[in-house]
Amino acid sequence: MNFNISSTSLISYIMALSLNKYGIENISLRKKNLKSFGRYYSLNYFSKKFLEHLTIWDHMESKHIVPYNNIEIYKKDVKTLSFHAKDINIDYLGYIINEDNLINSVTKKITANKNFNFISEKNYSDNLSTSTNIISDYKDVSPEIQSKNYTSKTYNQTAININITHSKSNNNVPRQIFFNNEILGFLPVNENCYNLIWSMPNNLFEKMSSEDMNEYKTLVEERANFILGEIQEMTIGESFPLSARHADIYFYQNNLLIGESAHKFHPLAGLGLNMGIEDISFLTQLILKHGDLKVTFREYAIKRIAKNNSLQHILDLIIQFHSSKLMPDDLKKYLLYYFDKTLLMKPTIIKKATGCDNRI
Repeated sequence: MNFNISSTSLISYIMALSLNKYGIENISLRKKNLKSFGRYYSLNYFSKKFLEHLTIWDHMESKHIVPYNNIEIYKKDVKTLSFHAKDINIDYLGYIINEDNLINSVTKKITANKNFNFISEKNYSDNLSTSTNIISDYKDVSPEIQSKNYTSKTYNQTAININITHSKSNNNVPRQIFFNNEILGFLPVNENCYNLIWSMPNNLFEKMSSEDMNEYKTLVEERANFILGEIQEMTIGESFPLSARHADIYFYQNNLLIGESAHKFHPLAGLGLNMGIEDISFLTQLILKHGDLKVTFREYAIKRIAKNNSLQHILDLIIQFHSSKLMPDDLKKYLLYYFDKTLLMKPTIIKKATGCDNRI
């Protein structure tokens, strides 16, 4: 088997390390440094276990990893849901990591491995026709496939990445606030610093000036002062339009889609990197199981399309439920409170969200 890792991304390099872990040596990679955007990720239980399995986790700096054992969900300033690791008998639901930490670890593993064939950008196109190409970046998908084989939607919203230093201890608890048509997702960087991904309607974003820090501070305080206390420092990062995308096919000709080339989710649940890692684990297992690539690709496509489609529908239902004006807020809070007290549904949801129902 000859595999060409067509994209240059974290998911691509983790895919290469996963294949090599099981003795597959004919792997070609594009010779290019991974680019960091300074983001933070919430890795779930399964993703952490998988990175440990590949010994990627061993090379990460522990001081920049924040484990968490519960998550809190709010409707404005009222806590409506909470999820706990103890509900499914694990130590931690997930881990907050920064992008640089993961990139550095993956890069060390890649450069130390002598089995990979590194291809320069100049010779990259010559290698495409002779291998199975695994694509993780949407921009590397052919324009013909992009135009015909994706289901896309826009949320008419923009997400902003903000780092906030605050006075009140966050106790290393990730929190999510649904505020009218906005979603504020807080990831703890340390006890007094949150990384915020704030999704807001485009018309609100267009009214705001990226240079007016006081305007941002005032609006964030209105929505989250009960968990932040006093905002001591705020740094505005990149912003990006919110959309979702899902491929109708996961393989064509000799090309196979994983990660962001196959699916793009709303950031509210932090699924992007985690579902890419699930793709890698599932695909690697199938390659080892079948040997026959046609059988492998068919089963991979059927099962991963079904899983990723269902997750997209669930995310859309959550967004519609919280943003709907047809249902009074008091009724929404009551329904969420009732759900929070259920003994059967919550553990099942936690297992799926953390990947505990997956195997390595």
